[in-house]
Amino acid sequence: MDISSLHIALAPDEIETLQGVRGPILQKVMESVVLYGEAIGASRLVDLEGPGHFVIPWSVQGIAPPLEMLEELAAAGVKTKFPFTLDPRPPMDFENLNLEPEVEEAIRKMHANQDRYDELMVALGLRDKDAYTCNPYQPEVGNVPQRGMILAWSESACAIYANSVLGARTNRNGAIMDLLQNIVGKTPLAGLLTDEGRRADWLVELRTRTRPNPHLLGAAIGLKVLAGVPYISGLDRFLQSQAEAERTDYLQGMGAMLATYSAVSLFHAEHLTPEAVDQGRSLLLPGHQTYVIDEDELARLLNSFPNRWTDPHAKPEKCYIGCPHLSLRELYWWADAIKRGLKAGGKDRLAVETILCAAPQVLRKFKADEATWKQLQSAGVRLSPGCSEVIFETRLCTGRPVITNSNKLRAYTSARFLPDEALVHVLVSGAMERGR
Repeated sequence: MDISSLHIALAPDEIETLQGVRGPILQKVMESVVLYGEAIGASRLVDLEGPGHFVIPWSVQGIAPPLEMLEELAAAGVKTKFPFTLDPRPPMDFENLNLEPEVEEAIRKMHANQDRYDELMVALGLRDKDAYTCNPYQPEVGNVPQRGMILAWSESACAIYANSVLGARTNRNGAIMDLLQNIVGKTPLAGLLTDEGRRADWLVELRTRTRPNPHLLGAAIGLKVLAGVPYISGLDRFLQSQAEAERTDYLQGMGAMLATYSAVSLFHAEHLTPEAVDQGRSLLLPGHQTYVIDEDELARLLNSFPNRWTDPHAKPEKCYIGCPHLSLRELYWWADAIKRGLKAGGKDRLAVETILCAAPQVLRKFKADEATWKQLQSAGVRLSPGCSEVIFETRLCTGRPVITNSNKLRAYTSARFLPDEALVHVLVSGAMERGR
């Protein structure tokens, strides 16, 4: 590489690595990171200050990191600066998912190299065999960045939470670029790592009378803003008095949907998120745009979702809850909501097969409460640490009558979305409400 032609400024140790002083593998890794920084207009590289969280937890030909590259990195003995976490493993816990044989077989073929992939990730710095979740900042998981910490994350739902709710700093990096940055312990100084890059170019005024569903609110903001940084006002009316766990669960769900429907990787919520608490509306850029959200706006969005079932009038046969993964509080909320729904309906078991998805550590803690876990089991509920979205990547489930409370799963699959309370009613009755 001709260093003299670069616009990005490099420190002496970075130049040495580029020149091969630390070996040919780190030389290639550093070259990739530097060229990435050059492409996004970074002024220089900065040191990473906390563990990574990466977006691809499996190897599938054509859409995931080739094993050859990972083998080369592992053979050289390189590791990430800090132990990292990964998105959920493929849905291969078949005893919990109860899939058709042909779907199981398709998933096995898609992920035939999973064991080797897991071994390579451990060699490269994966924290442990259970470090797979799209909700890594749960206390039970423990990848919780501190405010101001420089990171190189990639999963969109995680990057937006780290930036917005925790006040850490990361760009929304691409798969493999996340790994390479964490190996050299450097990331380009640009975008959301800078003060200017974190200022808001949209003011979102929430004017609903009641607290909106976070999955609808996040989608509405994402579809309008598309890119940039929104500053949300009015949400504090509904969240400021809530317990911290409920507040952060709401912001996590809203942020995940915002990132699903846009390129947004940071939001500010007035009186709620760290930078908005400290700086208020001084975060808004001159000439910012304004977007008003009321009940009618959210109703229009909900009614715009198409029915992609092969038989639009079918009875739902399966429900996936937990995309992104549920927190411990959310697991208990669903346990209580299902119990109340069954009692109100005079039933002992749900009419729709239901799977709740959460991180392995969260599931272990929940199952330790044997009374609540047995109550869910008797209602016909299953638990899984896998990714429900991947089940649809086999194409064998497309069009099947599947329902969910996840607007992210709905966006990527043919599953139909229902807000939580409406979903409980359908799970108990087994029939979709009229008009849905």
